[in-house]
Parts: sequence; structure tokens; C-alpha cells
Amino acid sequence: MTGKEKNGTKFGIHETLELHEVTTQRRSNLLKSHMMEAVVEDPELKKLLRRERQNSEKAIEEIQAFLP
Repeated sequence: MTGKEKNGTKFGIHETLELHEVTTQRRSNLLKSHMMEAVVEDPELKKLLRRERQNSEKAIEEIQAFLP
């Protein structure tokens, strides 16, 4: 097995690539939410976009802890 060890767990190459793929998707969500929040006028929709942005930021931080 190869990859970074975190809390006694080693990730294989395929698992590391999956984490990179999830991170890329979350970054895309983050960018889209940020851009949409700037043009949306509905307060409820702005609230949902802000929450999605926060969730994406948190997920990226958590995933990055496992990446080399």
C-alpha cells in the first residue's frame, strides 16, 4: 500500500485519487456558490448558497488533512 498515513491508516493510490476528485468537485461547488450568491436576490436562496459554500470549505479542509 502507498499513500499518506493518517491516524494509522494508509491510503492506496486509487483512494488518494478519489480524495483529489472529491476535493475538485467541492472546489467547483464553492466557486459556483460564491458566484451565484453575488447575483441572487432571494434571501432564502442566498442563505442556501452561503450554507453550501461553508459546507464545501469545511469538506475541503477535512479532506486536505488526508492528502499528501
